[in-house]
Amino acid sequence: MQKYLVTVVIPIYKIKLSKTEQMSLNQCLKILGNYNLVFVHPEDLDVSSVNNHKISSEKFPKEYFTSVFGYNSLLLSEKFYERFLHSKFILIYQLDAFVFKDELKFWCNKNYDYIGAPWIASPNTIWKKIISIFNSKQKKERSKIFFKVGNGGLSLRNTQKSFEISKKLKTEITENLKRNKDDFYIMEDVFWSITAPKYFPDFTIPNYKEALNFAIDRKPHLALKLNNNKLPFGCHGFEKPKVKEFWKPILKEHYLMKNHEE
Repeated sequence: MQKYLVTVVIPIYKIKLSKTEQMSLNQCLKILGNYNLVFVHPEDLDVSSVNNHKISSEKFPKEYFTSVFGYNSLLLSEKFYERFLHSKFILIYQLDAFVFKDELKFWCNKNYDYIGAPWIASPNTIWKKIISIFNSKQKKERSKIFFKVGNGGLSLRNTQKSFEISKKLKTEITENLKRNKDDFYIMEDVFWSITAPKYFPDFTIPNYKEALNFAIDRKPHLALKLNNNKLPFGCHGFEKPKVKEFWKPILKEHYLMKNHEE
């Protein structure tokens, strides 16, 4: 029986948070503090020192937190989603995400099965088409995700659907995870964005234009322009070198504003 509309799931693998990770967590508590909040962490990690008693916890084997590969395995596991079947949706909130406003119920009420920041790409100019001829096979494969929805770092998921699909496609997922560690098809968000809808046509995902109102990740200059210069519900990956300077004044303004309101 579902107890919650949505649970905010915060993956954490260490207790000594960086300054920006702490900011991300603080912002989550300020904006989304009235929702059910849960830390997901290694079974041998004591999170009491970073917990303000608003956040409960779910422990998983530590191998899921030692590498990107392990983390992807966790979010493709039926055992992960089984823990949250008491909630209709889960919002994955990694500590390189930042929410600007509480629109969580609004997005839940859209009833999509998966929403994440679209993978925005640069305009397809003539020069870009010419040089793309010389792109590596891996780069050409990667371009298949452009303008698809989307990144898993700040993502809303239908818990029951995710549980059922991860269970039914367990063999396919296991085979996928045997790919080369550099193969982007082993990434859990690529699975939910591209693979899951191929097997389950009723697995609903918004188009990239609508999803830009939910979150921004890649190419924020272009993404914000495509979104009519309107900030979305949140963003992800604000500390990446290529986008750090773009997000710095925006996050500072909103973080200080929320602190001042307190």
